[in-house]
Amino acid sequence: RCCIYGPTNDRRSTVFCCPACHTVTDLTALGENGLLPAHHVHHLFDIRDVLTKVDSLQEHQCEKCEQERASSLCRDCGQYICVECIQTHELWSELRSHDIVPISRVIEEAVEMLPPKRRTLRCSKHSKELELYCRSCAELICHNCTVQQHREHSYDLVSDVFSTHKGAIEDKLTPLREMLETVTRSLLVFDATLESIVSQQKAIDADIEETVRQLHEELETRKAEFLDQLHETAGEKIKLLAAQRDQVELMHTQLGSAVDFTEERLRTGSEGEILAVKKYVVTKSQELIREFNRDLLVPCQRANIVFKPHRLREMSKPYRAVGIAGVSPKKCVLLSPSRATMMGELFVARVHVKDENGQDYPDPVENMTVELVSPTTMLVCDVEMGPEPAHYSIKCTPTICKEHELHVLIGGEHVQGSPFPVLVKRSIASVTKSPRVVAKLKKPCGLVCNGKGEVLIVESGLPKVSIFTSRGLKLVKRFGSRGSAPGQFNDPDGITVDGSDNILVVDSGNHRIQKFTAEGEFITTVGTKGDGPLQFNLPTNIRIHPQTGNVYVCDQYNHRVQIMKEDFSFVGSFGREGSEDGDFYGPSDVAFDGAGNTYVCDSWNNRIQVFDPSGHFLRKFGDKRVEGDGAQDPLLSSVHMSVNRGEVNLDPVPFSSEGTSGVSLPSGLYIDCDGYVFVTEATNCVSIFKTDGTFVTSFGVSGNALGEFNTPHGIVRNSEGVVCVSDYDNNRVQLF
Repeated sequence: RCCIYGPTNDRRSTVFCCPACHTVTDLTALGENGLLPAHHVHHLFDIRDVLTKVDSLQEHQCEKCEQERASSLCRDCGQYICVECIQTHELWSELRSHDIVPISRVIEEAVEMLPPKRRTLRCSKHSKELELYCRSCAELICHNCTVQQHREHSYDLVSDVFSTHKGAIEDKLTPLREMLETVTRSLLVFDATLESIVSQQKAIDADIEETVRQLHEELETRKAEFLDQLHETAGEKIKLLAAQRDQVELMHTQLGSAVDFTEERLRTGSEGEILAVKKYVVTKSQELIREFNRDLLVPCQRANIVFKPHRLREMSKPYRAVGIAGVSPKKCVLLSPSRATMMGELFVARVHVKDENGQDYPDPVENMTVELVSPTTMLVCDVEMGPEPAHYSIKCTPTICKEHELHVLIGGEHVQGSPFPVLVKRSIASVTKSPRVVAKLKKPCGLVCNGKGEVLIVESGLPKVSIFTSRGLKLVKRFGSRGSAPGQFNDPDGITVDGSDNILVVDSGNHRIQKFTAEGEFITTVGTKGDGPLQFNLPTNIRIHPQTGNVYVCDQYNHRVQIMKEDFSFVGSFGREGSEDGDFYGPSDVAFDGAGNTYVCDSWNNRIQVFDPSGHFLRKFGDKRVEGDGAQDPLLSSVHMSVNRGEVNLDPVPFSSEGTSGVSLPSGLYIDCDGYVFVTEATNCVSIFKTDGTFVTSFGVSGNALGEFNTPHGIVRNSEGVVCVSDYDNNRVQLF
């Protein structure tokens, strides 16, 4: 009562803050009537009144004798009486019939008189029961209010609208309950944090006490060491200087004795006595002069002992030893991102930031730098605070296809897991964009890239081998001529380079393989026309196995693949004419995947066959049919090309089964480092498969515009991810 009615009745107060919910109410106009109704509080007041009455009854004194505690109530007398007074009532005939009840019964009757918890609400103005609910004012009113203040308002019976409004109140209560639960959890976190801080305070307090104690012991130890050092240093100096002083004092005694002796004789002696001691005086003088050591007169030790307490005094300087734990790069963790991503696509990683105690560091980190670094480039990544506390998102879009490292540094120091290797691959979806052309060639066939990144192209129509730069595609040099002599060609076709950049050329019309230096100087040759070992019949292409170093040659008209060592000695061959698995019909090219498996372009059988490193058949593919209703992944689509003002426009169109049952007369084959198989076809397109034979996409149509082909042949992908295709009858190489 004091907390509520005291402030509301205090005329000096203009506002009231509820002690329970802290709601502030302006009392200027309405006083306590301005407060929200709190019926449960009034019910508590009633209970308190009864309990107060009960307490007074239990302590009531007898109103007759005023000596003993009352135990009963005489209703006729209207007095509380004790046990003895009850006995007096029973002795007196006039009082014997009085209604006497025990105090416990009186208490029960008082409790029974409590009003119900849900009391009847009455209008403060008309004292009538509040039976109506005014929709206009959203408050309870009585019938009298409907003809006065609420005359033109809309209202309903409380019993009619109770359920609806109760449901609305319950709906409002749901988010409050959720908020209460959230706040409750937050309070638990606060309590746990406070408990941790108090625990840390106690632990650090003990650490400080222990550290000071150890320092005190260490200082006492140092004091003893310093005193020992002082005694040793000073004692050595004193010892040396005392010995030298003894020598100087002896010299002083000898010189003083000689001077005193001579002066005494000269002063008191006769002429004969003086001449008699001359020889002794001269000899003694010469001896003393000869033994005189002037250096002995300079002290061999100086008074230069010093004490250097500056390091100790640094400990006495005030400094902040207790503070807030900051970010610790050694405790922060780069959460393992993907080790590979596609060029042009968003790369995302995360960092978990922790403090020196290994706990989450929720405050913003100002000095975090993240870079995606390659040997030649550096890309700064965006860093954003994630939804989880102490977690940061790292985002960037790499534009260079090569190996990178993700560097995550805080305050210039790497976090755990940094640097992290990331391989950026080129997306196949971008292969067919904006081709360039190397023109003025004559019937280009095979092509390959050497260790310098240069592109080597066999021009069958010259016939020569032409070497171009990788970027500007400027001609570096050409070598070769028509003929059958060493170093000459007759319809050359395929080309490759070995580990020393030596050049191996398939001299198809001469049925042989020739080897040249990287500068084009002839080294050796192997092969003649025939079907025996190391004999060929119009061979087409050549490749070197990346693991064994063996040389594989497509012996097209012998329908086989021959294998040689690097020195051209025969290893073996596989395949024969036919269409069964493992048979060939005009094999035209060969390539290898990362597992060392061999892929053979079985040209006239319209398929690609795959063999393990031992030459055993594994599988075949070439089927480009797309199952389903045509709703495919964008990568599983054809690419229709048109040229407008020199730009190639790409319209992905899902393949159908009509006319695309398989590869058609495949001639060139290449497998890149990302595991994509590129196949050139006589239908003037390039098809791309995965190594398991899954068709990915194709590009190119017949024609001579950009992106169009006329008998595409050799194909290779250089170190920069550029796909080079020899466009045989258009006398050019196109670069995608």
